[in-house]
Amino acid sequence: MNKQKAIYTESNNCQDCYKCIRHCPVKAIKIENHLASVMYDLCVYCGICTTVCPVGAKKIRNDVHTVDYFLKQKDAVYLSLAPSFISDFKEYSESKLLNALHELGFAAVSETALGAEYLSAELRVWLDKQQNGVYISTCCPTVVELVQKYYPQHIDKLTPFISPLQTHARLIKQLHPNAKVVFAGPCIAKKEEAEFAGNMVDAVLTFKELKEMLDTAGIMPEFMNSEDSELFYPFGAEDGKYYPVDGGMSNTLSKGVAQTNSSYMSFSGMSTVKALLENLPQSSTSPLFLELLACDGGCINGPGRIDPFNIVKAREDVLQNSALEVSESKKKNFFQPVNIVADFNFNSYTDVVAYSEAEITEVLTSIGKLTTADELNCGGCGYFTCKAFARAILDGKAESQMCVSYMRKMAQNKASVLLHKMPYGVVIVDDKLKVIESNQLFASIWGESSKLAYDAKPGLEGASIDKLTPLSRLFENLLDSGHERIERDLNYEGKLLHVSLFTIQKHKQVCAIVRVPGEHEVSLDDVIARLQKVMRENMLTAQKAASILGENAANTECVINTVIDSFTGGSAYEKDVY
Repeated sequence: MNKQKAIYTESNNCQDCYKCIRHCPVKAIKIENHLASVMYDLCVYCGICTTVCPVGAKKIRNDVHTVDYFLKQKDAVYLSLAPSFISDFKEYSESKLLNALHELGFAAVSETALGAEYLSAELRVWLDKQQNGVYISTCCPTVVELVQKYYPQHIDKLTPFISPLQTHARLIKQLHPNAKVVFAGPCIAKKEEAEFAGNMVDAVLTFKELKEMLDTAGIMPEFMNSEDSELFYPFGAEDGKYYPVDGGMSNTLSKGVAQTNSSYMSFSGMSTVKALLENLPQSSTSPLFLELLACDGGCINGPGRIDPFNIVKAREDVLQNSALEVSESKKKNFFQPVNIVADFNFNSYTDVVAYSEAEITEVLTSIGKLTTADELNCGGCGYFTCKAFARAILDGKAESQMCVSYMRKMAQNKASVLLHKMPYGVVIVDDKLKVIESNQLFASIWGESSKLAYDAKPGLEGASIDKLTPLSRLFENLLDSGHERIERDLNYEGKLLHVSLFTIQKHKQVCAIVRVPGEHEVSLDDVIARLQKVMRENMLTAQKAASILGENAANTECVINTVIDSFTGGSAYEKDVY
């Protein structure tokens, strides 16, 4: 059965805004036919795209139905609960929450932190036997995937042990072979970790999904009886419950380890971890253990949290959750020897193509980047540099239309060409009575001096309208009043003219169309059809550029709409809704 991946795109919701690309630390997003999809061979499942997508098009696979199925079967289902639960379910007492989860159908609830404690004990012994070198923790599945796919030169530095969750699952199944183990926590990457060979976890829920299950079942922990309360199976965790905070794992390996200890270092956040891996030395003059976590601040800031905002309170909640003291006899009964050794020489991505400068230059040229000065590196496409964007196009991950600055220019140029091909004189003027753009026919109407001015500067950008035509008062009236339209017939040097002035932006921009009866007569229907066709082709591009760059790139489309209005006496949108 082809199971849906942990992160996917709801294509009907995707708005083609490239925000997921801008925030994806490994650019594992492909744009095809204006839709963003996850490239699973590149993805490290950090979940950042699911948190930044403005319309929720990036989804986390919901596994509630799988867990519901398990709970209806005869085999017992054990819940491995991540230690950061203390923050996400802070409104409930521990006893009431456990009673609620038991009521939901779980045979027992056990702390994932127990797996962390067993792992720390094994890892501590292993580290003591190692020579000088650099060793990277494997408790974060996103970091493991990052190393495997992007920094394979460091795979040998990964400590050869499975994660705390996998360790916990093996401990439980060693005592209960037929049981199902379900994990609940703030991590998305664990959904993918649970798909690898040798996995002992049967399903993974985010805290959001766990709350969804309680809500759907109508179970409200706050109303649960705390008497005869359920306890964690088989006992509560000790210092393993500090794993979800930055530095928590290191403290379980070396009690009271300080940030100044050069043998144990902790780093969190994808940008920080990537920078570290890019500059990581191949060896060290002394044993150095690196605790690396993908989420800023640690697992307490995971994308599957119920409350993703208050990370300070979340850290405080975890650190203030007092570690328990457990008898050695209880530990011995549960912590029976289990194999947690792992080999991470799999899941690597090696299909990296090196493109020549000529190939990159060819792509840049195709999107109007003719010189280094044209490479704005604005990031609108989602990539940090224009060259990185060109490589993405060559990789088949990106489309040239993603360069919003170039497409904005293309949309403006196309509309400008349209204005110059129209059979009427057209000019656009700003609130300073300066010409923004005009066509040649407009200049020719007003005599030789205007034509010479146009020849000297096509488009007449920046020219004062009062020096070109006798229409300045009409422009002033429309700009001052903010009215939509002024229509005037006037006689200019023996020629009868009809002038239509339209507001493009109130008190800011005005367009004038000048018609000479008897000249340039064409079918208005044909003109309207041509204008509408261009409008349809350009509107999406203009809107995208306006939204991403934060500029009013749609002004030229407004001009087209007002021109159509002048012909039809109504709204272009009313006549051609799409």
